[in-house]
Amino acid sequence: MNILFIDPIFGISGDMMISAFLDAGMPFEELDGLLKTIPVDMPSMKPVRKSQGIIEGTHLEIADSKTHLSVAQMERLIEDMNTEPRIKDDAKGMLNVLVAAEAKVHGVPRDEVHFHELSHIDTLIDVVSVAKGMHYFGIEKIYCGPVPMGRGTIRISHGVVPNPPPATVEILTGYNLLFLDIPLELTTPTGAAIVRYYVKDMHGAPSFTMAKIGHGLGSYESEIPDALRIFIGTSEDPSHEEEVWLLEVDLDDMDMEYLGAVAERIRGKGALDVLYFPVYMKKGRIGVRLSITAPIESLQGLIDAVLSETTTFGVRMQKFQRRVLRREEKIIDTPYGPVRIKAGYDREGHLIKTHIEFDDVKRIADENGLAYRSAQEIIRRELDYKK
Repeated sequence: MNILFIDPIFGISGDMMISAFLDAGMPFEELDGLLKTIPVDMPSMKPVRKSQGIIEGTHLEIADSKTHLSVAQMERLIEDMNTEPRIKDDAKGMLNVLVAAEAKVHGVPRDEVHFHELSHIDTLIDVVSVAKGMHYFGIEKIYCGPVPMGRGTIRISHGVVPNPPPATVEILTGYNLLFLDIPLELTTPTGAAIVRYYVKDMHGAPSFTMAKIGHGLGSYESEIPDALRIFIGTSEDPSHEEEVWLLEVDLDDMDMEYLGAVAERIRGKGALDVLYFPVYMKKGRIGVRLSITAPIESLQGLIDAVLSETTTFGVRMQKFQRRVLRREEKIIDTPYGPVRIKAGYDREGHLIKTHIEFDDVKRIADENGLAYRSAQEIIRRELDYKK
């Protein structure tokens, strides 16, 4: 299993993470080539070698730009990229973390979020480039040390705000933080979003064989090196475990015809699984238990959704560890177009099962007037042929 350990010596930002990937060996030409396919005016970029104290590393210089993009524009540009699905999904995932946090701290719906600083094209560059780095190194699991925060106040487009900014605090709720007596913004909202999106296990990293080290350097001058260090390696740890939360509510005063729609809406907010089934409640009444498996990065949003969408006044919560197969999404070409295949591997790296994405089966069946089972059999034969 390929793992990444993030050591945020002096905090974390999007450009420092990209710089660390470049320093660890990702060719700049691959990154630059991907970004140049995006149909928007990109600023010029170049990696340079720098030193911070005794630490030498890479700093990605990005020229000034006046290009600003809305959330919808960023999402559309990411979706239209001609690249691997994982890169697009990860880039959109990090962007969604940022949008959700901004919406919450400003008390507005997601569609009304205005990014201000984060609407700058640098945000698009950051999320796409970090996703590219994760894919380039084949990273399967990410760990992170305590995230440093500064003190005092900083000035942003809203005016003077506490340091760290409210969005950064919201994003990193539940994560291990380290507050330093330094009046600088050590961790940016984008840096926080990288941690929130990728780091699912807040326990220490397992033992691993180190293969590469990367140092991404910033531009602050301080006694502490303005550096982000990453370690890339392989681990034989067989656990493939991650932390999840179980949310449950029991309902006996809700119109059941709405429950299916509510469950679908909750699934769309990042739940890993949503179940509902009959239970016997007090005084012999029959009710329904709504059970949701939630990843930590979606936990608060899912709690908010349950409280707003159902009649309950409270939510039960339990923390669990779940063990999963290492998964990989592949795309196969069929006579009816591309189809996504989820592959599952055991701890020795052997392929032990595959799953055809039902949405693609449904699309092919609907477009060609086929029964769903017939479409699935056609795709299965194509998959067997390509093995």
